[in-house]
Amino acid sequence: MKYSEIHWKSFNFLTRRVMALSFIVGGAISTMYGIPSILPGGTILVEGVPSDDLVLRWTVVLLPSLVVVLGIALYRVAPSEPKKK
Repeated sequence: MKYSEIHWKSFNFLTRRVMALSFIVGGAISTMYGIPSILPGGTILVEGVPSDDLVLRWTVVLLPSLVVVLGIALYRVAPSEPKKK
């Protein structure tokens, strides 16, 4: 095997499998952690002070959800290889 083949196979594995699964698991855990903040009476800490600002509360849930979606897209993407001459 050539060095370039090993490089691209390892790059594709690490990016498409390891990093994508990390995005999915980390984003899902963060989303679940933030869900109680959007329920009625929920608050989040901003600089150590509880805040009930609706925009911040939804941001705590939507940004990690976006990370999950990006992780799923990264998992499904085609392998990357340079064009052969």
